[in-house]
Amino acid sequence: MKLRTKITAGIMLAVTLIIVPNFFYTVEPDQVATVKRLGVIEKAIIKSESEDSVKASMKDNSTLKDVQFISRRGLFFKIPFIDQVRTYDAKYLTYISLLETINTSDRRKLDIQMYAQYRIKNPAIYQITVGTDSNRKQLMDSNVYPVVIQSANKLKFEEFFNSETMQTMMDERREQLNKTLEKEYGIEVIDIGIFRKNFPQSTIASIEEKMIKEIQKESEKLRAEGDAFYTTSTSETNRKQKEIIAKATEESAIIRAEAERQALEIYRASMSKDVEFYKFIQRMNAYRDIQDTTIFVDKENSFLKDLQGY
Repeated sequence: MKLRTKITAGIMLAVTLIIVPNFFYTVEPDQVATVKRLGVIEKAIIKSESEDSVKASMKDNSTLKDVQFISRRGLFFKIPFIDQVRTYDAKYLTYISLLETINTSDRRKLDIQMYAQYRIKNPAIYQITVGTDSNRKQLMDSNVYPVVIQSANKLKFEEFFNSETMQTMMDERREQLNKTLEKEYGIEVIDIGIFRKNFPQSTIASIEEKMIKEIQKESEKLRAEGDAFYTTSTSETNRKQKEIIAKATEESAIIRAEAERQALEIYRASMSKDVEFYKFIQRMNAYRDIQDTTIFVDKENSFLKDLQGY
């Protein structure tokens, strides 16, 4: 009897351990969830900070007008085999688009790639319209990607590298997208932007060639300006040199003439004051002129007197 009691108790405990967990489910802090009863969504567990905006987006949704939104997390009760619970990750998810070649408004080509940070805000709408997480990529490709690319086509080439212009455009597109995404898909985009901007490979060669030509053109311009500056500087230097030399020559001629004038003046004054000294000078000059020379003169010649000093 005791053995049967123990067996019965063990069976009841096992059944309890198997069945009881089916009466409860847990929603973690970083999750949102839906509860379907007989195939109809009856409850949606959402974040508390999203409650007001989620309820506002549901006003015109007749399909889900009877859904109960719960903004707390934790342990919940369910009816086994009747209630079906589905949880979704409520953390920020990242979308990265394919690389796309676009034409800017000033007809320049760029390869751009965009990204978006988003999260599941309303799991009830998300489950009906998106269904599985594998469809999220297609959803973003169809709704987020075209809006950003079409907007990017309207920008000029330089504006892609202006952070303020790009940020303003992306904020406007994000607000525009969220009006549709939250209402129709239960998704909210938190951040959006273009993180890669490259020249297409097909145009890199032509850009390099153009840059080389511009560099050569600029080099030739600088070289011509340098040559012109050199010629001008050389001409100016030569002119100044000639002016300095001419002025120095003129000044030296004036100084030399003045010196000679003064010498003659001194010489003349000296000769007029002392005749004997004048004769002495003349004799010295005569000695100098006949050095190493043989001459024949009459003894009465006055030149002998000068030589002999009488």
